[in-house]
Amino acid sequence: MLEGEASPFFERQANFDVAVGPSYPRMRRLIDVPVPMPDGTVLSGNCYLPEGDDPVPVICAMTIYRKEEHKKHYDVFLPIENTHLGVMRFSDDATFEGPDPAHWVPHGYGVVHVDARGFGKSPGVAKPFSIPAFRDFYEIVEWVGAQPWCNGRVATSGVSYLGTNQYFLAAMRPPALVAINPWDARTDRFRSDYLGGIPNTYMSRWIFENFTIPSLNDPVHAEGMRAFTDIAGAPRLIDDPYHAEKLEMLAMLPDVAVPTLIGGSISDQAKHTRDAFENFMTVGSSDKWLYIHRDPEWAAYYDESGLALQRRFFDHFVKGIDNGWEETPRVFGKVFSGLTRWAPVTGPRWPLPQAVQTRFHLGADGALRSAAPGGEGSQVYDSETGRASFSIRFDRDIDLVGHSHLHLWLSIEDGDDADLFVGLKKFDAEGNEVFFLGESGNNPNDIVSRGWLRASHRELSEASTSFRPVLRHKRQIPLEAGVPTEMTVEIHPTSTRFEAGETLMLVIQGTSIPPSDVAIGFEEKVNRGWHTVHFGGGYDSWLSLPVIEGDA
Repeated sequence: MLEGEASPFFERQANFDVAVGPSYPRMRRLIDVPVPMPDGTVLSGNCYLPEGDDPVPVICAMTIYRKEEHKKHYDVFLPIENTHLGVMRFSDDATFEGPDPAHWVPHGYGVVHVDARGFGKSPGVAKPFSIPAFRDFYEIVEWVGAQPWCNGRVATSGVSYLGTNQYFLAAMRPPALVAINPWDARTDRFRSDYLGGIPNTYMSRWIFENFTIPSLNDPVHAEGMRAFTDIAGAPRLIDDPYHAEKLEMLAMLPDVAVPTLIGGSISDQAKHTRDAFENFMTVGSSDKWLYIHRDPEWAAYYDESGLALQRRFFDHFVKGIDNGWEETPRVFGKVFSGLTRWAPVTGPRWPLPQAVQTRFHLGADGALRSAAPGGEGSQVYDSETGRASFSIRFDRDIDLVGHSHLHLWLSIEDGDDADLFVGLKKFDAEGNEVFFLGESGNNPNDIVSRGWLRASHRELSEASTSFRPVLRHKRQIPLEAGVPTEMTVEIHPTSTRFEAGETLMLVIQGTSIPPSDVAIGFEEKVNRGWHTVHFGGGYDSWLSLPVIEGDA
């Protein structure tokens, strides 16, 4: 039986329930405190502390969105159709995507928000997503740990960029840092900017124009920020010197040694989903946990259950309270049957040992079957307007929790390349499509999961495993028109339940599968003419799914 009911925020229209309350009255507020950097630059920080003189542990965040601003950033989503940010309650002292002093100070923590170099009230040249920026965070943490109102124990918490910077901070190992809580944060900028090799020309530009550039300390740097986000003009191969710092940063992740609680959203495909699971597998900490959710990313961070989870983690590792946290499964969260229904899922590691990668072969009549078809067959679709689809109706209850991928033989009619957009959909026993939360959990019309591939980037890396492929991105190999070519499409992790009589549909097409994320866009077109999906005989095409039978 399904055991949970998610919050009722699933109308097919924009619906916001974001409220700002007053400051917590019983705390000390130190505003615009100078935070010195070794090169002489002075950053601006706000410190929120319990009353009294006793030193306390501190939760710290470094932001590129102006430390005093929060609700105005959420209001950017007001005019966007079919968007719901969930139910959020925070105080006037909160910072966008960061810890709210009104929650943490009453529980005996200090909270510090600092404007990153070049943003808000901090001067200097802004360099987000860079090793120097994360080195500044190191200095911030060490400064906080040395203050008389801090007991020397510093933790970090925050969503998206405020989570990203925690990974690289922790990899630098500042002595005062004792725990991190990165929530729905990306670290592999190349693979999120080039989804399967397809340039995501819109995402970084949209985010920077709406949030980052307006937060600059000096608007003179706006054009530099725009150039930084110009994915369309950037090199396409990962070993180009242009991307060297991105690879250097990824290589740092195994150096993360402090206790780590990762918020991992399966609703944030194309931005944060993949990285949450990759980061959990990669960080070197022996004390790491992964929380799987599909709720709106900010609401899941700020709601009562999310805050209770974070507090248990911090109380144990920052305050040293024996609260049973160590008994928490290393992977835990929710497996979703639809918008509002879910059941718990747990495991000792990722991928879950109970999830068995199972092949379903593409076959005639649009079927997915456990056995490969004997004779050869094909489906043809118009790469501009059409799609190929294959389905299986399950005769038993199963959960899909983990990574999926599509092993495919494809030929094209014209040109020398192809863009593939792959989706997994769910239909109930009556044939009605079942929708899920997507677009960072903010749109209630989403599908199970997605994958992308530009066929010329199909070469796999030695880092690939049996459960998820990794592309090399070190050369482009053209297709030859009319020649079936083997390729593999990574499909981002999911946690989805199918009951007996329900159907999974695999969709393959040449354009984005709705709903298109508000921050996702592909302005470059390489598809031309018809695509043919081949299966059977010498062209065995199959879908690999992470199947759990029985209770998860």
